[in-house]
Amino acid sequence: MGPKRKPETSARGVVFAQDRSRETLRRIVDAASEVFADKGYDKATVAEIISRAGIGHGTFWLYFHNKEDLLRYMLQDMIAEFESFDWFQEDEQEGISVKSLEEVENIIRGVMEIFARYSDIHPLIVRASLDSEDFRDALKELNQPFVTIVEKKLREHLEKGRCKDLDPSITALIIVTMLEYTNLQWLNEGLRFDRDALIHNLSVIIYHTLNH
Repeated sequence: MGPKRKPETSARGVVFAQDRSRETLRRIVDAASEVFADKGYDKATVAEIISRAGIGHGTFWLYFHNKEDLLRYMLQDMIAEFESFDWFQEDEQEGISVKSLEEVENIIRGVMEIFARYSDIHPLIVRASLDSEDFRDALKELNQPFVTIVEKKLREHLEKGRCKDLDPSITALIIVTMLEYTNLQWLNEGLRFDRDALIHNLSVIIYHTLNH
């Protein structure tokens, strides 16, 4: 009798397991988005997220330690989208142009659209950052790509004799904070203006700051 053959690993089985894992992860994230939207981050519980996702308690702990860990994971998608956006990639490679108001508006519109797509997550991060140093760092990481671009442009203009009275680091943070707060107020209907009008006015402010 010959030696027993070792069991073969099924590639199809591995792919199926990975697909199931991704599906479960997506169910947890989708459920968390719904619970956070309904209850708010502070009042949301892991038990409610598990129930909404239709999974076992043990399954949740395979993916996340707690709801803070889950929210950080949800934030990574938003950060990744910022870093894959055209204006960020262009700045990394050649340097984007802000010589016209239209170019600035295109950047601001892209940033606002990302904020809008993640309107269920972004306000949670902002609120959590008020009480948690970890989430303050997470919010800083979220804003950093845009801060980096604005600061870089300000330094370029300083070298050309413009923006002499501005500190690039401080001014970049002010501009991004202004953009972020304006977007949050608009989403919460605290600013009852047309979105395009808000984008235009923000762009005018930033354009003149960068070019004069």
